Amino acid sequence: MKVTTEQGNTAREKQGQEAGKRQPDSSLSVLHGKKGVAEVLKKGGTIESFAWWTDEQVRFAAEMEEFAKSVLGRDAETRWTREFPCDIFEKIAEKHYTGAAIPKEYGGLGLGCTGACIATEAMGLMPGVNRVFGGNMLGGVHQLLGHGTEEQKRKWLPRIVNGEIGAIVITEPVVGTDAAAISLEARREGDVYVLNGKKRFIVSAGIASRYMLYARTSNDPEDVKKHRHLSAFILERGAKGFSVEKINDLIGFSNIQNGVLDFEDVEVPAANRIGDEGDGWTVMTSGLNFERTIISAQAMGWMSELLRTGVPYTQRRVQFGHPTIDLPTNQFKIADLVLKKRATRLFTYHTAYMWDLGRDTSLDSNCLKVFNLEAAMQASLDAIQLIGGDGTTLFYPLEEIMKNAKVDSISGGSMEACRMVIFRTAMKQLGNQITWQHRAPHPVLGVPVPTEKPVAKECGIDEEKLLRLLAEDYRVNPGLYMTRRDILDMFETDDETLDKLLLSLEEKGLAWLNRTKKGIELAKASYKGLKQANPKEHYKWYPAWIGGEKEARVF
Repeated sequence: MKVTTEQGNTAREKQGQEAGKRQPDSSLSVLHGKKGVAEVLKKGGTIESFAWWTDEQVRFAAEMEEFAKSVLGRDAETRWTREFPCDIFEKIAEKHYTGAAIPKEYGGLGLGCTGACIATEAMGLMPGVNRVFGGNMLGGVHQLLGHGTEEQKRKWLPRIVNGEIGAIVITEPVVGTDAAAISLEARREGDVYVLNGKKRFIVSAGIASRYMLYARTSNDPEDVKKHRHLSAFILERGAKGFSVEKINDLIGFSNIQNGVLDFEDVEVPAANRIGDEGDGWTVMTSGLNFERTIISAQAMGWMSELLRTGVPYTQRRVQFGHPTIDLPTNQFKIADLVLKKRATRLFTYHTAYMWDLGRDTSLDSNCLKVFNLEAAMQASLDAIQLIGGDGTTLFYPLEEIMKNAKVDSISGGSMEACRMVIFRTAMKQLGNQITWQHRAPHPVLGVPVPTEKPVAKECGIDEEKLLRLLAEDYRVNPGLYMTRRDILDMFETDDETLDKLLLSLEEKGLAWLNRTKKGIELAKASYKGLKQANPKEHYKWYPAWIGGEKEARVF
Protein backbone atom coordinates (compact mmCIF):
# COMPACT_ATOMS: atom_id res chain seq x y z
CA MET A 1 0.00 0.00 0.00
CA LYS A 2 1.47 3.32 -1.02
CA VAL A 3 0.93 6.24 1.32
CA THR A 4 1.02 9.71 -0.18
CA THR A 5 2.63 12.63 1.62
CA GLU A 6 -0.81 14.12 2.29
CA GLN A 7 -2.10 10.82 3.71
CA GLY A 8 1.04 10.40 5.79
CA ASN A 9 0.76 13.90 7.21
CA THR A 10 -2.92 13.37 8.03
CA ALA A 11 -2.10 10.15 9.87
CA ARG A 12 0.70 11.83 11.77
CA GLU A 13 -1.51 14.79 12.67
CA LYS A 14 -4.10 12.40 14.07
CA GLN A 15 -1.42 10.56 16.00
CA GLY A 16 -0.10 13.89 17.26
CA GLN A 17 -3.53 14.90 18.48
CA GLU A 18 -3.86 11.62 20.35
CA ALA A 19 -0.39 12.00 21.88
CA GLY A 20 -1.27 15.53 22.96
CA LYS A 21 -4.35 14.55 24.96
CA ARG A 22 -3.80 14.74 28.69
CA GLN A 23 -4.58 11.40 30.34
CA PRO A 24 -3.56 11.61 34.00
CA ASP A 25 -4.66 8.03 34.80
CA SER A 26 -2.78 6.28 31.99
CA SER A 27 -1.16 2.87 31.87
CA LEU A 28 2.17 4.49 32.70
CA SER A 29 1.20 4.52 36.35
CA VAL A 30 2.55 0.98 36.80
CA LEU A 31 5.33 2.34 39.00
CA HIS A 32 3.47 5.29 40.44
CA GLY A 33 -0.18 4.28 40.73
CA LYS A 34 -2.35 7.38 40.47
CA LYS A 35 0.17 9.83 41.85
CA GLY A 36 0.08 13.28 40.38
CA VAL A 37 2.92 14.72 38.35
CA ALA A 38 4.12 16.95 41.18
CA GLU A 39 4.34 14.02 43.58
CA VAL A 40 6.25 11.90 41.07
CA LEU A 41 8.79 14.66 40.52
CA LYS A 42 9.45 14.94 44.26
CA LYS A 43 11.69 11.93 43.83
CA GLY A 44 14.28 14.22 42.31
CA GLY A 45 14.16 13.32 38.64
CA THR A 46 16.66 15.22 36.55
CA ILE A 47 14.88 15.06 33.18
CA GLU A 48 13.42 18.52 32.94
CA SER A 49 10.04 18.70 31.21
CA PHE A 50 8.87 21.28 28.69
CA ALA A 51 5.66 23.29 28.82
CA TRP A 52 4.11 21.40 25.90
CA TRP A 53 4.61 17.93 27.45
CA THR A 54 1.51 16.12 28.59
CA ASP A 55 1.18 14.87 32.18
CA GLU A 56 1.65 11.39 30.76
CA GLN A 57 4.96 12.32 29.17
CA VAL A 58 6.18 13.97 32.39
CA ARG A 59 5.43 10.80 34.37
CA PHE A 60 7.05 8.70 31.68
CA ALA A 61 10.28 10.71 31.98
CA ALA A 62 10.43 10.06 35.73
CA GLU A 63 9.70 6.37 35.21
CA MET A 64 12.31 5.96 32.48
CA GLU A 65 14.96 7.71 34.54
CA GLU A 66 14.21 5.48 37.52
CA PHE A 67 14.47 2.39 35.31
CA ALA A 68 17.76 3.44 33.70
CA LYS A 69 19.36 3.99 37.10
CA SER A 70 18.18 0.56 38.26
CA VAL A 71 20.15 -1.26 35.53
CA LEU A 72 23.14 1.09 35.33
CA GLY A 73 25.37 -1.19 37.38
CA ARG A 74 24.59 -4.18 35.19
CA ASP A 75 25.40 -2.16 32.08
CA ALA A 76 28.81 -1.28 33.54
CA GLU A 77 29.50 -4.98 34.18
CA THR A 78 28.77 -5.94 30.59
CA ARG A 79 31.06 -3.22 29.25
CA TRP A 80 33.95 -4.75 31.18
CA THR A 81 33.09 -8.34 30.24
CA ARG A 82 32.07 -7.36 26.70
CA GLU A 83 28.85 -9.37 26.75
CA PHE A 84 25.53 -8.38 25.23
CA PRO A 85 23.24 -7.29 28.11
CA CYS A 86 20.32 -9.59 27.27
CA ASP A 87 18.89 -9.30 30.78
CA ILE A 88 18.60 -5.49 30.47
CA PHE A 89 16.67 -5.85 27.24
CA GLU A 90 14.41 -8.45 28.83
CA LYS A 91 13.50 -5.88 31.49
CA ILE A 92 12.96 -3.24 28.79
CA ALA A 93 10.62 -5.68 27.06
CA GLU A 94 8.65 -6.24 30.27
CA LYS A 95 8.06 -2.50 30.57
CA HIS A 96 7.14 -2.09 26.87
CA TYR A 97 9.35 1.00 26.68
CA THR A 98 10.16 0.29 23.03
CA GLY A 99 6.53 1.10 22.31
CA ALA A 100 6.88 4.72 23.35
CA ALA A 101 6.29 6.05 19.82
CA ILE A 102 3.75 3.39 18.83
CA PRO A 103 0.02 4.27 18.99
CA LYS A 104 -2.03 2.62 21.73
CA GLU A 105 -4.20 0.83 19.19
CA TYR A 106 -1.19 -1.39 18.44
CA GLY A 107 -0.32 -1.91 22.10
CA GLY A 108 2.11 0.99 22.33
CA LEU A 109 2.33 3.78 24.89
CA GLY A 110 1.08 6.38 22.40
CA LEU A 111 3.61 9.04 23.42
CA GLY A 112 4.79 9.88 19.91
CA CYS A 113 8.27 10.95 18.92
CA THR A 114 8.45 13.00 22.12
CA GLY A 115 8.03 9.83 24.17
CA ALA A 116 10.71 8.05 22.15
CA CYS A 117 13.11 10.93 22.78
CA ILE A 118 12.28 10.96 26.50
CA ALA A 119 13.09 7.26 26.73
CA THR A 120 16.28 7.71 24.75
CA GLU A 121 17.43 10.64 26.88
CA ALA A 122 16.98 8.59 30.05
CA MET A 123 18.94 5.70 28.52
CA GLY A 124 21.80 8.09 27.78
CA LEU A 125 23.35 6.76 30.99
CA MET A 126 24.18 3.63 28.97
CA PRO A 127 25.64 4.56 25.55
CA GLY A 128 25.84 0.98 24.24
CA VAL A 129 22.42 -0.18 25.38
CA ASN A 130 20.97 3.09 24.16
CA ARG A 131 22.39 2.50 20.68
CA VAL A 132 20.34 -0.68 20.34
CA PHE A 133 17.31 0.79 22.10
CA GLY A 134 17.20 4.10 20.27
CA GLY A 135 18.64 3.20 16.90
CA ASN A 136 17.49 -0.33 16.26
CA MET A 137 14.74 -1.43 18.62
CA LEU A 138 12.81 1.53 17.19
CA GLY A 139 14.06 0.66 13.70
CA GLY A 140 11.11 0.14 11.40
CA VAL A 141 8.54 1.94 13.54
CA HIS A 142 8.27 5.01 11.35
CA GLN A 143 8.53 2.92 8.16
CA LEU A 144 5.61 0.77 9.27
CA LEU A 145 3.49 3.67 10.52
CA GLY A 146 4.02 5.70 7.36
CA HIS A 147 4.12 3.03 4.66
CA GLY A 148 2.98 -0.30 6.09
CA THR A 149 -0.36 -1.97 5.47
CA GLU A 150 -2.75 -2.41 8.36
CA GLU A 151 -1.93 -6.12 8.36
CA GLN A 152 1.80 -5.36 8.59
CA LYS A 153 1.24 -2.92 11.46
CA ARG A 154 -0.82 -5.49 13.36
CA LYS A 155 1.89 -8.08 12.81
CA TRP A 156 5.07 -6.20 13.73
CA LEU A 157 4.24 -3.19 15.87
CA PRO A 158 3.08 -5.28 18.87
CA ARG A 159 6.31 -7.27 18.60
CA ILE A 160 8.33 -4.06 18.79
CA VAL A 161 6.25 -3.00 21.81
CA ASN A 162 7.12 -6.33 23.44
CA GLY A 163 10.83 -5.62 23.08
CA GLU A 164 11.78 -7.54 19.96
CA ILE A 165 15.22 -6.35 18.89
CA GLY A 166 15.44 -4.99 15.36
CA ALA A 167 18.19 -3.78 13.06
CA ILE A 168 18.39 -1.16 10.35
CA VAL A 169 20.16 -2.56 7.29
CA ILE A 170 21.41 -0.08 4.68
CA THR A 171 25.22 0.05 4.43
CA GLU A 172 27.09 -2.33 2.10
CA PRO A 173 30.79 -3.06 1.48
CA VAL A 174 30.98 -0.45 -1.29
CA VAL A 175 27.89 1.57 -0.40
CA GLY A 176 27.77 4.07 2.47
CA THR A 177 26.55 7.63 2.15
CA ASP A 178 25.59 6.93 -1.47
CA ALA A 179 22.64 4.79 -0.40
CA ALA A 180 21.05 5.07 -3.84
CA ALA A 181 23.84 2.80 -5.10
CA ILE A 182 22.63 -0.17 -2.99
CA SER A 183 23.46 -3.39 -4.83
CA LEU A 184 21.84 -6.07 -2.63
CA GLU A 185 19.63 -7.73 -5.23
CA ALA A 186 15.97 -8.52 -4.61
CA ARG A 187 14.60 -10.61 -7.49
CA ARG A 188 10.85 -11.28 -7.57
CA GLU A 189 9.93 -14.95 -7.95
CA GLY A 190 6.22 -15.48 -7.44
CA ASP A 191 5.24 -14.71 -3.86
CA VAL A 192 8.81 -14.16 -2.68
CA TYR A 193 11.82 -11.97 -3.37
CA VAL A 194 15.20 -13.69 -3.53
CA LEU A 195 18.01 -11.68 -1.92
CA ASN A 196 21.69 -11.93 -2.88
CA GLY A 197 24.48 -9.70 -1.62
CA LYS A 198 26.00 -8.35 1.59
CA LYS A 199 25.45 -5.63 4.18
CA ARG A 200 27.94 -4.32 6.73
CA PHE A 201 28.25 -2.10 9.81
CA ILE A 202 24.91 -3.47 11.04
CA VAL A 203 24.17 -2.83 14.71
CA SER A 204 22.73 -5.88 16.54
CA ALA A 205 23.90 -8.23 13.79
CA GLY A 206 23.06 -11.78 14.91
CA ILE A 207 21.11 -10.51 17.93
CA ALA A 208 18.19 -8.90 16.11
CA SER A 209 15.06 -10.84 15.28
CA ARG A 210 13.87 -8.33 12.69
CA TYR A 211 15.92 -6.64 9.95
CA MET A 212 14.56 -3.53 8.20
CA LEU A 213 16.50 -3.69 4.94
CA TYR A 214 16.65 -2.07 1.52
CA ALA A 215 17.47 -3.83 -1.74
CA ARG A 216 17.61 -3.16 -5.48
CA THR A 217 14.58 -4.36 -7.40
CA SER A 218 15.32 -2.64 -10.72
CA ASN A 219 18.33 -1.74 -12.86
CA ASP A 220 16.30 0.21 -15.41
CA PRO A 221 18.09 3.57 -15.99
CA GLU A 222 14.80 5.47 -15.79
CA ASP A 223 13.92 3.82 -12.46
CA VAL A 224 17.38 4.62 -11.13
CA LYS A 225 17.10 8.23 -12.30
CA LYS A 226 13.73 8.60 -10.53
CA HIS A 227 14.90 6.69 -7.42
CA ARG A 228 12.35 3.99 -8.13
CA HIS A 229 14.91 1.15 -8.17
CA LEU A 230 14.91 0.25 -4.46
CA SER A 231 12.37 -1.53 -2.28
CA ALA A 232 12.05 -1.94 1.49
CA PHE A 233 11.60 -5.26 3.29
CA ILE A 234 11.44 -6.73 6.76
CA LEU A 235 13.46 -9.94 6.96
CA GLU A 236 13.09 -12.19 9.96
CA ARG A 237 15.89 -14.02 11.69
CA GLY A 238 16.38 -17.65 10.69
CA ALA A 239 15.68 -17.28 6.98
CA LYS A 240 17.54 -19.92 4.95
CA GLY A 241 20.73 -18.53 3.40
CA PHE A 242 20.83 -15.55 5.77
CA SER A 243 23.89 -15.46 8.03
CA VAL A 244 26.33 -13.26 9.92
CA GLU A 245 29.62 -13.22 8.04
CA LYS A 246 31.66 -11.27 10.56
CA ILE A 247 31.41 -9.43 13.88
CA ASN A 248 33.32 -6.16 13.77
CA ASP A 249 35.48 -4.91 16.63
CA LEU A 250 34.71 -1.19 16.63
CA ILE A 251 35.05 1.77 18.97
CA GLY A 252 31.88 2.46 20.93
CA PHE A 253 30.68 -1.15 20.80
CA SER A 254 31.90 -2.50 24.13
CA ASN A 255 28.80 -4.55 24.95
CA ILE A 256 26.80 -4.68 21.73
CA GLN A 257 27.39 -6.27 18.36
CA ASN A 258 28.08 -4.82 14.93
CA GLY A 259 28.63 -7.05 11.95
CA VAL A 260 28.52 -8.04 8.29
CA LEU A 261 25.48 -9.86 6.93
CA ASP A 262 25.52 -12.32 4.01
CA PHE A 263 22.51 -13.07 1.80
CA GLU A 264 22.68 -16.15 -0.41
CA ASP A 265 19.40 -16.89 -2.20
CA VAL A 266 17.48 -15.68 0.84
CA GLU A 267 13.73 -15.73 0.34
CA VAL A 268 11.66 -12.94 1.88
CA PRO A 269 7.87 -13.03 1.38
CA ALA A 270 6.45 -10.34 -0.88
CA ALA A 271 4.03 -9.70 2.00
CA ASN A 272 7.05 -8.39 3.95
CA ARG A 273 7.68 -5.59 1.46
CA ILE A 274 7.00 -2.19 3.04
CA GLY A 275 5.32 0.05 0.48
CA ASP A 276 5.06 -0.71 -3.22
CA GLU A 277 7.95 -2.05 -5.24
CA GLY A 278 10.17 0.92 -6.02
CA ASP A 279 9.14 2.85 -2.88
CA GLY A 280 12.33 1.91 -1.03
CA TRP A 281 14.03 5.29 -1.40
CA THR A 282 11.01 7.13 0.01
CA VAL A 283 10.63 4.64 2.86
CA MET A 284 14.35 4.85 3.65
CA THR A 285 14.68 8.63 3.65
CA SER A 286 11.58 9.17 5.78
CA GLY A 287 12.81 6.49 8.17
CA LEU A 288 16.24 8.09 8.31
CA ASN A 289 14.75 11.42 9.34
CA PHE A 290 13.06 9.69 12.27
CA GLU A 291 16.22 7.73 13.08
CA ARG A 292 18.29 10.92 13.03
CA THR A 293 15.92 12.48 15.54
CA ILE A 294 16.32 9.48 17.85
CA ILE A 295 20.12 9.43 17.41
CA SER A 296 20.12 13.12 18.29
CA ALA A 297 18.15 12.33 21.43
CA GLN A 298 20.88 9.88 22.40
CA ALA A 299 23.49 12.63 22.05
CA MET A 300 21.29 14.93 24.12
CA GLY A 301 21.11 12.26 26.83
CA TRP A 302 24.89 12.04 27.03
CA MET A 303 25.12 15.70 27.99
CA SER A 304 23.54 15.03 31.38
CA GLU A 305 25.96 12.20 32.06
CA LEU A 306 28.93 14.37 31.15
CA LEU A 307 27.76 16.97 33.66
CA ARG A 308 26.89 14.35 36.29
CA THR A 309 30.46 13.08 36.08
CA GLY A 310 32.42 16.25 35.43
CA VAL A 311 30.98 18.60 38.05
CA PRO A 312 31.10 16.26 41.10
CA TYR A 313 34.57 15.11 40.05
CA THR A 314 36.01 18.62 40.00
CA GLN A 315 34.36 19.35 43.35
CA ARG A 316 36.37 16.47 44.82
CA ARG A 317 39.67 16.71 42.93
CA VAL A 318 42.21 18.94 44.70
CA GLN A 319 45.18 20.52 42.93
CA PHE A 320 47.31 23.48 44.11
CA GLY A 321 45.41 23.40 47.38
CA HIS A 322 41.96 23.96 45.86
CA PRO A 323 39.20 21.87 44.26
CA THR A 324 39.73 21.98 40.51
CA ILE A 325 36.22 23.38 40.04
CA ASP A 326 37.67 26.69 41.33
CA LEU A 327 39.85 27.00 38.24
CA PRO A 328 38.30 29.51 35.81
CA THR A 329 39.27 27.32 32.84
CA ASN A 330 37.26 24.43 34.30
CA GLN A 331 34.35 26.72 35.10
CA PHE A 332 34.31 27.77 31.43
CA LYS A 333 34.22 24.12 30.35
CA ILE A 334 31.34 23.41 32.71
CA ALA A 335 29.53 26.49 31.40
CA ASP A 336 29.96 25.18 27.85
CA LEU A 337 28.61 21.77 28.90
CA VAL A 338 25.53 23.42 30.40
CA LEU A 339 25.08 25.55 27.29
CA LYS A 340 25.24 22.51 25.01
CA LYS A 341 22.87 20.53 27.20
CA ARG A 342 20.26 23.29 27.23
CA ALA A 343 20.53 23.95 23.50
CA THR A 344 20.43 20.29 22.42
CA ARG A 345 17.43 19.52 24.63
CA LEU A 346 15.41 22.45 23.35
CA PHE A 347 16.23 21.67 19.72
CA THR A 348 15.54 17.94 20.15
CA TYR A 349 12.19 18.23 21.87
CA HIS A 350 10.99 20.99 19.57
CA THR A 351 11.75 18.73 16.59
CA ALA A 352 10.04 15.79 18.30
CA TYR A 353 6.99 17.98 18.97
CA MET A 354 6.88 18.92 15.28
CA TRP A 355 6.92 15.19 14.46
CA ASP A 356 3.97 14.65 16.78
CA LEU A 357 2.03 17.50 15.19
CA GLY A 358 2.51 15.92 11.78
CA ARG A 359 4.78 18.68 10.45
CA ASP A 360 7.50 18.16 7.85
CA THR A 361 10.73 17.73 9.85
CA SER A 362 13.06 16.79 6.99
CA LEU A 363 15.05 20.01 7.50
CA ASP A 364 15.00 20.11 11.29
CA SER A 365 15.86 16.43 11.82
CA ASN A 366 19.01 16.79 9.73
CA CYS A 367 19.98 20.09 11.32
CA LEU A 368 19.38 18.45 14.68
CA LYS A 369 21.69 15.52 14.01
CA VAL A 370 24.56 17.73 12.89
CA PHE A 371 24.10 20.14 15.79
CA ASN A 372 23.68 17.53 18.53
CA LEU A 373 26.41 15.14 17.43
CA GLU A 374 28.99 17.86 16.90
CA ALA A 375 28.03 19.34 20.26
CA ALA A 376 28.29 15.93 21.92
CA MET A 377 31.70 15.25 20.40
CA GLN A 378 33.12 18.55 21.61
CA ALA A 379 31.39 18.21 24.98
CA SER A 380 32.89 14.76 25.57
CA LEU A 381 36.37 16.03 24.73
CA ASP A 382 35.88 19.00 27.04
CA ALA A 383 34.63 16.74 29.83
CA ILE A 384 37.65 14.45 29.48
CA GLN A 385 39.93 17.47 29.60
CA LEU A 386 37.98 18.74 32.60
CA ILE A 387 38.84 15.77 34.80
CA GLY A 388 42.22 15.01 33.22
CA GLY A 389 43.85 11.59 33.08
CA ASP A 390 40.97 9.78 34.78
CA GLY A 391 38.76 10.83 31.89
CA THR A 392 40.70 8.52 29.58
CA THR A 393 40.09 5.43 31.76
CA LEU A 394 37.19 2.99 31.66
CA PHE A 395 36.31 3.84 35.27
CA TYR A 396 34.29 6.82 34.07
CA PRO A 397 31.81 6.94 31.13
CA LEU A 398 33.43 9.88 29.36
CA GLU A 399 35.60 7.96 26.93
CA GLU A 400 32.67 5.66 26.11
CA ILE A 401 30.51 8.68 25.27
CA MET A 402 33.30 10.19 23.19
CA LYS A 403 33.63 7.00 21.13
CA ASN A 404 29.87 6.75 20.63
CA ALA A 405 29.71 10.39 19.59
CA LYS A 406 32.32 9.72 16.92
CA VAL A 407 30.50 6.65 15.63
CA ASP A 408 27.13 8.39 15.55
CA SER A 409 28.58 11.30 13.61
CA ILE A 410 28.80 8.71 10.80
CA SER A 411 25.94 6.26 11.44
CA GLY A 412 22.41 7.14 10.42
CA GLY A 413 23.84 9.61 7.91
CA SER A 414 27.23 11.28 8.13
CA MET A 415 27.56 14.95 9.02
CA GLU A 416 28.40 15.60 5.36
CA ALA A 417 25.33 13.71 4.13
CA CYS A 418 23.09 15.59 6.56
CA ARG A 419 24.55 18.89 5.44
CA MET A 420 23.80 17.98 1.82
CA VAL A 421 20.18 17.32 2.81
CA ILE A 422 20.07 20.55 4.80
CA PHE A 423 21.30 22.58 1.84
CA ARG A 424 18.94 21.01 -0.68
CA THR A 425 15.92 21.08 1.62
CA ALA A 426 16.58 24.65 2.71
CA MET A 427 16.76 25.81 -0.90
CA LYS A 428 13.28 24.34 -1.44
CA GLN A 429 11.58 25.18 1.84
CA LEU A 430 12.87 28.51 3.09
CA GLY A 431 11.38 30.46 0.21
CA ASN A 432 11.05 34.17 1.02
CA GLN A 433 13.39 33.79 3.98
CA ILE A 434 16.36 33.63 1.64
CA THR A 435 15.23 35.81 -1.26
CA TRP A 436 17.52 38.61 -2.42
CA GLN A 437 16.91 42.00 -0.86
CA HIS A 438 16.60 44.53 -3.64
CA ARG A 439 18.79 47.62 -3.17
CA ALA A 440 19.13 50.92 -5.02
CA PRO A 441 21.28 54.07 -4.70
CA HIS A 442 19.88 56.53 -2.17
CA PRO A 443 18.79 59.71 -4.04
CA VAL A 444 20.70 62.00 -1.65
CA LEU A 445 23.42 59.91 -0.07
CA GLY A 446 24.28 58.00 -3.22
CA VAL A 447 24.92 54.78 -1.27
CA PRO A 448 23.02 51.53 -1.84
CA VAL A 449 20.11 50.99 0.58
CA PRO A 450 17.43 48.28 0.77
CA THR A 451 14.21 49.09 -1.06
CA GLU A 452 11.00 47.34 -1.88
CA LYS A 453 11.02 45.77 -5.32
CA PRO A 454 9.12 47.84 -7.88
CA VAL A 455 5.47 46.84 -8.01
CA ALA A 456 5.05 47.79 -11.65
CA LYS A 457 7.50 46.38 -14.15
CA GLU A 458 8.72 48.52 -17.00
CA CYS A 459 7.01 47.70 -20.27
CA GLY A 460 9.26 47.00 -23.18
CA ILE A 461 12.95 46.18 -23.09
CA ASP A 462 15.81 46.82 -25.50
CA GLU A 463 19.60 46.62 -25.37
CA GLU A 464 19.99 50.15 -24.07
CA LYS A 465 17.55 49.65 -21.20
CA LEU A 466 19.08 46.30 -20.31
CA LEU A 467 22.62 47.69 -20.34
CA ARG A 468 21.57 50.63 -18.16
CA LEU A 469 20.04 48.19 -15.66
CA LEU A 470 23.24 46.14 -15.53
CA ALA A 471 25.29 49.30 -15.14
CA GLU A 472 23.08 50.60 -12.34
CA ASP A 473 23.42 47.25 -10.57
CA TYR A 474 27.21 47.78 -10.67
CA ARG A 475 26.74 50.87 -8.49
CA VAL A 476 24.82 48.79 -5.95
CA ASN A 477 26.55 45.40 -6.16
CA PRO A 478 29.93 45.94 -7.84
CA GLY A 479 31.13 42.40 -7.18
CA LEU A 480 27.94 40.55 -8.14
CA TYR A 481 26.19 39.42 -11.29
CA MET A 482 22.47 39.98 -11.77
CA THR A 483 20.36 36.85 -11.93
CA ARG A 484 17.88 36.18 -14.68
CA ARG A 485 15.15 36.53 -12.05
CA ASP A 486 16.47 39.96 -11.02
CA ILE A 487 16.15 41.20 -14.59
CA LEU A 488 12.71 39.70 -15.16
CA ASP A 489 11.51 41.40 -11.98
CA MET A 490 12.25 44.74 -13.62
CA PHE A 491 10.87 44.26 -17.15
CA GLU A 492 7.80 42.78 -18.79
CA THR A 493 9.44 40.41 -21.26
CA ASP A 494 9.83 36.74 -22.09
CA ASP A 495 12.85 34.42 -21.79
CA GLU A 496 13.45 34.23 -25.53
CA THR A 497 13.62 38.02 -25.93
CA LEU A 498 15.87 38.35 -22.89
CA ASP A 499 18.27 35.70 -24.22
CA LYS A 500 18.57 37.49 -27.55
CA LEU A 501 19.37 40.81 -25.87
CA LEU A 502 21.91 39.28 -23.49
CA LEU A 503 23.66 37.42 -26.30
CA SER A 504 23.81 40.60 -28.34
CA LEU A 505 25.41 42.49 -25.44
CA GLU A 506 27.90 39.67 -24.99
CA GLU A 507 28.84 39.64 -28.67
CA LYS A 508 29.53 43.38 -28.50
CA GLY A 509 31.66 42.96 -25.38
CA LEU A 510 29.21 45.00 -23.29
CA ALA A 511 28.27 42.21 -20.86
CA TRP A 512 29.69 39.09 -19.25
CA LEU A 513 27.36 36.08 -19.04
CA ASN A 514 27.44 33.01 -16.84
CA ARG A 515 25.73 29.83 -18.02
CA THR A 516 24.46 26.68 -16.32
CA LYS A 517 22.74 23.59 -17.69
CA LYS A 518 19.55 25.66 -17.75
CA GLY A 519 21.10 28.29 -20.01
CA ILE A 520 22.03 31.92 -19.28
CA GLU A 521 21.52 32.49 -15.55
CA LEU A 522 23.75 35.46 -14.62
CA ALA A 523 24.78 38.70 -16.32
CA LYS A 524 27.17 41.55 -15.54
CA ALA A 525 28.01 44.77 -17.35
CA SER A 526 31.60 44.66 -18.65
CA TYR A 527 33.97 47.61 -18.25
CA LYS A 528 33.16 48.55 -21.85
CA GLY A 529 29.46 48.26 -21.07
CA LEU A 530 29.76 50.52 -18.02
CA LYS A 531 31.52 53.14 -20.11
CA GLN A 532 28.89 53.01 -22.83
CA ALA A 533 25.95 53.11 -20.40
CA ASN A 534 26.96 56.20 -18.42
CA PRO A 535 29.66 58.86 -18.20
CA LYS A 536 32.48 58.14 -15.72
CA GLU A 537 31.13 60.67 -13.22
CA HIS A 538 27.96 58.61 -12.80
CA TYR A 539 29.86 55.93 -10.90
CA LYS A 540 31.91 58.23 -8.68
CA TRP A 541 31.13 58.56 -4.99
CA TYR A 542 33.04 59.85 -1.96
CA PRO A 543 32.01 59.82 1.71
CA ALA A 544 31.09 63.20 3.20
CA TRP A 545 34.09 63.23 5.51
CA ILE A 546 36.45 63.26 2.51
CA GLY A 547 35.37 66.84 1.82
CA GLY A 548 35.03 66.68 -1.94
CA GLU A 549 37.12 65.64 -4.90
CA LYS A 550 39.72 68.44 -4.75
CA GLU A 551 40.34 68.17 -1.01
CA ALA A 552 40.64 64.37 -1.22
CA ARG A 553 43.20 64.57 -4.01
CA VAL A 554 41.42 61.91 -6.03
CA PHE A 555 42.08 61.58 -9.73
